[in-house]
Amino acid sequence: MPSDPGLELLPATVERVLPFRDSAAVVLRAEDKPFMIFVGRYEAQAIMRELEGERTERPLTHDVISYILTGFDIIVERIVVSSIVNSVFCATLILAREGADSEEVRLDIRASDSLVLALKTGVPIWVARRVFEQVEDVSEALLRIDAHFATSEDDDAGPELDIDLE
Repeated sequence: MPSDPGLELLPATVERVLPFRDSAAVVLRAEDKPFMIFVGRYEAQAIMRELEGERTERPLTHDVISYILTGFDIIVERIVVSSIVNSVFCATLILAREGADSEEVRLDIRASDSLVLALKTGVPIWVARRVFEQVEDVSEALLRIDAHFATSEDDDAGPELDIDLE
């Protein structure tokens, strides 16, 4: 486990993306607890492309960022979903120069962008325990969603979700 001053970190994975009309929920799992981070439609599309291994004809913003980092021998070491501020998930992007001894740069970044970069570069996703303890376990909601789509012919209409967004 990486050391981050003052933070106990848990490994997390992106399980899936649940698209809505104008936004989406990214389902992450840490320990045995799934939780959601709500993101914009375009960020959700970028995350889904990475999960599915799809490439676009021309590079998009996250591709360009990845190319710039590679061009300057900078590697993404990891991302940490580090805090929740006013119901918004915040992340820290940890970068290092390839071959440099402990030359590390930490950047405050939107959680949605950090997830895209983590998936694109194959680096670990971590969640701070203090964040993990604040998020709702959405296991039951996911079961209702799966049951709904298993029996529904309407792919656009989802079940009512009782999820605390605060």
